[in-house]
Amino acid sequence: MLAIPEREPSAARWATRAALFAFGIIVAAAFLFRLFGLPTPVAFNLFLVGMGIAVFSIASAVAAAIVIWRTGRPGTARVLFAVCLSGALLCIPVLYTMWVREYPLLNDLTTDFDDPPAFSTIAKLRSPGDNRVAYDRKRLADAQARAYPFIRPMRIERPADEAYALVADAVKRLKMEIVREGAPDAEAGTPGEIEAVDRTLVMGWYEDLSLRVTGNDESSRVDIRSASRFGRADMGHNAEGIRELLKEIQARVDATMPTAQDAREKGQRAKREKAAGPKSETRRKPRAREQ
Repeated sequence: MLAIPEREPSAARWATRAALFAFGIIVAAAFLFRLFGLPTPVAFNLFLVGMGIAVFSIASAVAAAIVIWRTGRPGTARVLFAVCLSGALLCIPVLYTMWVREYPLLNDLTTDFDDPPAFSTIAKLRSPGDNRVAYDRKRLADAQARAYPFIRPMRIERPADEAYALVADAVKRLKMEIVREGAPDAEAGTPGEIEAVDRTLVMGWYEDLSLRVTGNDESSRVDIRSASRFGRADMGHNAEGIRELLKEIQARVDATMPTAQDAREKGQRAKREKAAGPKSETRRKPRAREQ
């Protein structure tokens, strides 16, 4: 009579299946979010589902391990596989939490606490589960001032329309997606405004930016606001984005700075035109009489 080999516990099979299913959900959510623009709240919820299934996998593996220990039935390989894979998946939120604790709990930075640049077009791009576009000064202003004192308004010794062109050029050079732009209008008294969307390099988190250019014919002021679309902490991404944008704007200003020779020539030309002004008028008058 042939001996019938004992089957592995069903809990071991379910542990393996659950671990593979959790891995597939998390990878699919990350793939769809990074490459196909899956809404962040949806991707986050899928990630939570994957974490829950990973916990179930480990619980099933523990139950199977107890049965295997008591009965000597096969299935140890399945248990070890499920525990290793599910444990690796559960390490993701643990490492993320440890990473977040190294940065201030900020997700919305601005150069103007009293009147931050507004989000209008970007407000329509945010899903119901995303962060609100209203600026929470009570929670954010003091923490930002302590953590990132370099985030201040930028002064440019250029007319407002010229400064706006430099700012727009800097945004485009940083490969940000502009969703709205409007040049300053001195007659209407409206500032120049630009709204753009950027994404982090690795994870692809959305960062929304709003820039405002105000000023007159001699100087301008540039205000910037950068806010994470989802989550309460940005791991310093918004501050780094503002830093890079300020550097790029300054580079555009320096690249278009008139040289000393150009300034002298412009001044001399202005003096000649001023000196020749009355003479040219007197010369034009006799011609007008002849006609």
